[in-house]
Amino acid sequence: MGLMGRQFGRPSGLPGRVVGGLMARGNRAFNVEVARRLTAPAAGAARIAEIGCGPGVGLAALLERFPDAEVLGVDLSPEMLAQSKTRNAEAVRSGRLTLRHGGVERLEDQVDLVLAVHVLYFWHQPVDVLSRLRARVANDGLVALGYRLRQDMPPPARRDFPKEGHQLYEFESQVRDLFTAAGYQPARTARIDGARIHLGWLTAAAP
Repeated sequence: MGLMGRQFGRPSGLPGRVVGGLMARGNRAFNVEVARRLTAPAAGAARIAEIGCGPGVGLAALLERFPDAEVLGVDLSPEMLAQSKTRNAEAVRSGRLTLRHGGVERLEDQVDLVLAVHVLYFWHQPVDVLSRLRARVANDGLVALGYRLRQDMPPPARRDFPKEGHQLYEFESQVRDLFTAAGYQPARTARIDGARIHLGWLTAAAP
């Protein structure tokens, strides 16, 4: 089976610690830009949750972009939660950031914005997950997914992710269709590019 598929889905042990470092470096620009793109459509969000928060670079971006919001980070990996806590220690101490171990079921209260970056691939029943998230988002809130399409993935991910049963997507329209099937309002997609490379896609919809 694929080591990359296992470790990126739920990092653990020494390999998981290394994967967390790779995530922090490799995904930082995308996470920062995703948070920036959400500032306007989610303006006024007082309660934000990131599902699959990983090593916490996305949490840091959300805390900066939404300085008045309370933020919740949820992850299946204790190693990732530890890295998130270290990276955002002041926000944890002040009470602005809460970290919880688990999956979408740990989103227990209503929020204004839910974000999941590079997590969609690991949802083997994505419509069911999006339906659960929809029930936890305020009527004027937003659910947003940041992701790469299959052709934008590094070769090891394209090889290993399917071996673990993870889902890769060919077109951004497929992700919008997931939102539609889960009962959301029409989703919108934005392409996100860096200085020299294509970073990924952001698709968001209101419940």
